[in-house]
Amino acid sequence: MGNEDRIKALFNATPEQLAAVDAALAGKTEPQRQSLRLYGMGAAAKETGISRTTLWRAIRDGQLKAIEIRKGSFRISERELIRFTGGEA
Repeated sequence: MGNEDRIKALFNATPEQLAAVDAALAGKTEPQRQSLRLYGMGAAAKETGISRTTLWRAIRDGQLKAIEIRKGSFRISERELIRFTGGEA
């Protein structure tokens, strides 16, 4: 990753990502490993208590980031569910 890409990434970073960068620069912590857990729409709805319809709308409206594994089939990362719900997935 070049310096220009790093700067762009910093401007687009979430508050959690910026806090991790600050901590790393201060030598306070090692970088955290991100969860690799991905939820299908049904599992995400069950885990969060949010209806599948609401999740679909959030994806469509850009409020929830999802990975399209094939046309019309999405997976949502655990970290993204936590960000979206403001709590734990």
